[in-house]
Amino acid sequence: MENTDYQISKNQFLLQPVAYKEVAQNEIVAMDGTHYKFGTAEVTLTPDISEDIDNFIGVTSKQSKLAEDSFGEIGVANLRNFFAQANRRNKDRLVVVANTQTRKVTHVLPTKKHLIPPETFFDFAEMFMDKSQYEPDAIEYNDGSEVSIRMRPIHPQFMSFTMDDEFISNGLWLKWTPVEIAFGNYYERLVCRNGMTQITLNKQLRTNSLEDEYTIKAMLGTNADNPILRQNLVTMLTNARAATVTSASVRELGRGVRLLKRMGVPEEEAAKLIPYEENVSLYERAGHTMMNKELAMAISNMNVWQLFNILTAFASHTPLWGEHDIRRSMLMSNSVDFLNSKRDIKDYYNIYA
Repeated sequence: MENTDYQISKNQFLLQPVAYKEVAQNEIVAMDGTHYKFGTAEVTLTPDISEDIDNFIGVTSKQSKLAEDSFGEIGVANLRNFFAQANRRNKDRLVVVANTQTRKVTHVLPTKKHLIPPETFFDFAEMFMDKSQYEPDAIEYNDGSEVSIRMRPIHPQFMSFTMDDEFISNGLWLKWTPVEIAFGNYYERLVCRNGMTQITLNKQLRTNSLEDEYTIKAMLGTNADNPILRQNLVTMLTNARAATVTSASVRELGRGVRLLKRMGVPEEEAAKLIPYEENVSLYERAGHTMMNKELAMAISNMNVWQLFNILTAFASHTPLWGEHDIRRSMLMSNSVDFLNSKRDIKDYYNIYA
């Protein structure tokens, strides 16, 4: 990325309208099951966002279910409002992020500190690159509430996975949201047989204050020669090799579908990519009742590495998202979290045997 392109992308992000609002806990008012007021703003939320707010104010899913069974949606709203108003000692605030075009809330971010201006983030990123011999490779962002800068090393290092796979192992990235700056390394995967590349993100540090001297110093002290970059890649490659011989459970397929849908991927597109419903139907036709436990014990028709590659390939190459859409890096990061997570139990039902 040329410096001129970097400056253009930076200015495009900074000129966007503000897409977030900060509210105190007692400013959260539930009107019914999906409608809320944040201060003076009235919004309709998805079930996922409602669940995130429940977690913030301290309402458990069991409590919410009992209130709904007993009193309906108004009972759930009253329960939420009681919890939101009851704990006045909680000084945490909630940043509500919305799509400025659809005016729909896309996610919520709890914070204990004051918001970090995006201009300050860019100043910090440019200071880091000047100090650490990195240069901007790409900028990804959404409509005013998140931006990520991927930085390539002036002296790249490589590590092989298989004969057809090679990784640039010492890339770094910085990401800004209104409540924090996150920092990590990335691996650029070069798949030689077809020229494809994939970017895999790994978060290492985060801070919600530029006065956090310990974390800021740790970020500024990281460079291409830092052994932690190679150590993290070795860990991921170990999990990747295990994933090539580990079958994905049907529940893990469902986790992949939900991850795509949460990023705004249409349900029919997610279903084309990951055959979750197809696998569930096959087991049900074979006489199995597919509840959560059974989903975790049921082998699917793909392994974990194939599922991981579906997610990362979509993040890299989908035409549904623009070149600078930050959902690409978000899906990459979440895909690596999935790859590195504990696998479902191996005592599978197996209709494919």
